[in-house]
Amino acid sequence: MSSILVKQLYIFPIKSLAAIAVNEVTVDAAGFVGDRRFMLVDSEGKFITQRTRPDLTRFRLSQVSDGYSVQDLITGETKVLSAQPQLKEVLTAELWEDSLQVIEVGEGWSAWFSDLLQEPVRLVKQQQNSPRLIKESYQTQGSNQSSFADSLPILLTSEASYKSLEAVYGQSFDPVRFRANLLISGCDAFEEDTFSEIVIQTVRLFGAKPCARCQLVNVEPATGQIDKGILKALSSFRQTENKVYFGQQLVPITLGKIQVGDEVIVLTRKDALF
Repeated sequence: MSSILVKQLYIFPIKSLAAIAVNEVTVDAAGFVGDRRFMLVDSEGKFITQRTRPDLTRFRLSQVSDGYSVQDLITGETKVLSAQPQLKEVLTAELWEDSLQVIEVGEGWSAWFSDLLQEPVRLVKQQQNSPRLIKESYQTQGSNQSSFADSLPILLTSEASYKSLEAVYGQSFDPVRFRANLLISGCDAFEEDTFSEIVIQTVRLFGAKPCARCQLVNVEPATGQIDKGILKALSSFRQTENKVYFGQQLVPITLGKIQVGDEVIVLTRKDALF
């Protein structure tokens, strides 16, 4: 039997903006360091995503020495976001059912995004002293919190599961549209549904729950164009109780570093979802 390996690692520094593929990540209590620690909110403090603003795909991100370069593909403008930027006042933000105390990023970021999006928005950062707590049933000895991710800290998907969906859909697609952090290879399609606890190097991860998907997977990451066929194809064989599932959501048990090429060892399993 072939080993299960880490195929690719992704961080999404600003929620619902572009991914950055990385070769190594540090895992802390809120997930991958650098993943979804920033977020755009509207004038009422409500989070903004590609669900309603698919044009957020216009922004490309890349790593630089002290943070992330953000480029607007429409105007060509580029601005560097420090991993530890100057900060302004504390705000209350709404992320699904959560009301969070966040802090606005300075250095002209809110004005920059507002001008480009032609809508008053603010770029905010997660506060370490104001963690976003997760449900007690998902908490572990290593984590009781999440980032600005929709739900739990880390999302895992497999190469085989993407290939299975592509076979139903009838053509290939960019897997980044599913916005997973951890892509693995060497397992069967949807085998990740059964992961109850895994370990990668020193990092142990709890397979807390499957990931219910929405229309966001229909957004093409490179163009922002909508293809409703993706979710339709997935729902044809991965739907139960009016929810469509793809991927496994993980919560850290122990912290450390993960690299591309690391072996994924399954410590315990649970029943398959389908």
